Amino acid sequence: MSLTYAQKMALGAERAKYRRRLQEVLDGQGLTGAALARELGISGVAVYRTLSGHIHSPKVLDWLRAHGAPEKYLCDPRHAAQ
Repeated sequence: MSLTYAQKMALGAERAKYRRRLQEVLDGQGLTGAALARELGISGVAVYRTLSGHIHSPKVLDWLRAHGAPEKYLCDPRHAAQ
């Protein structure tokens, strides 16, 4: 099942509520958004926009998941569709 654009936007808005919690995961690893971007080979803007819910970068979401971010904070469309 594929999500609609509106459903993806709603998930992004929900993730934006948890932005500070997601930032704590980065902080716990001693990383800034820019450092994570370099590690993942993406732009810092992609990290920022994912944390703030504007986009759904699988690389960022998977990294957060692997480093302890609770699933309820991720609002990942790939998992919402299941």
